[in-house]
Amino acid sequence: MNVTIDGGGDRLLLTRILRQARARRNTSDIPGFTEAFGVRAARGITQAQTAQLAGVSRRWYSALESGHPANYSDAFLSEVRRILALNPDEWDIVHRIARGRAPDSASASPLNRQVPSALLALVEQSPTWGIYLSDHRWDVLAYNEKVQEYFPWMASGLNVVEWVLTWPEAREQLVNWQEDWALPTIAALRVNAEQWPHDERLEEVIETVRLDARARKLWNASNLPTVSYPASSSPRRLYLPRHGGREFAVRIVGLTPMEMPSCRLIAITPAELVRVE
Repeated sequence: MNVTIDGGGDRLLLTRILRQARARRNTSDIPGFTEAFGVRAARGITQAQTAQLAGVSRRWYSALESGHPANYSDAFLSEVRRILALNPDEWDIVHRIARGRAPDSASASPLNRQVPSALLALVEQSPTWGIYLSDHRWDVLAYNEKVQEYFPWMASGLNVVEWVLTWPEAREQLVNWQEDWALPTIAALRVNAEQWPHDERLEEVIETVRLDARARKLWNASNLPTVSYPASSSPRRLYLPRHGGREFAVRIVGLTPMEMPSCRLIAITPAELVRVE
């Protein structure tokens, strides 16, 4: 669908919102920024940097910021939203002008699904480790404040495997992305696809993953792991926002809540605090 941006006033408003968002953005809050562009003391992110993190050309991002009518996808706009940390009012305006309609709040986040109150409290009020709860489609159902120190995107209601496998920023933040992160994630995704063959939402997630060229190439990889859950005995490395180019090793511990057996409670702990004999 080609979108018609209505009048010069809307174009100027869109331009002003995006420029202001770029100017105020603290690059240390953007996972993968330091690894891609180096340390920046000054506040602000350029058009070229925004485009690269969003996985598009500078011309395509510049067209959006200048208010040029084009077929901007919801996925692209969502990436811009998170990279620039648009607040809800800004996001509503940008989406309405660029797409000709308000964002679909019902599909923006699955957090309104029913989670037992005690389990919800356990996740959201845990102060020590990063914890989140996701279903068998890897839609996030609940998370605590600590986990956002690792993955700020979680507040946007993104799907975990879609982020890991398709977002350019994930490939920057997650060290040894293909071997340590992508292949185990695809292995788990394929297991769940076999277990829930008629789940429409899971099919949507798989389609999104397979639309990405790099993820699609790995889908039939001969070296997919046989274990379909995170192995806590194998630390994984990543960069964290506000920590420059320093690598951190973490262990991912997966648990199954008895009240929600198709879901996974994931705890992310620093690897150096766990002794392995």
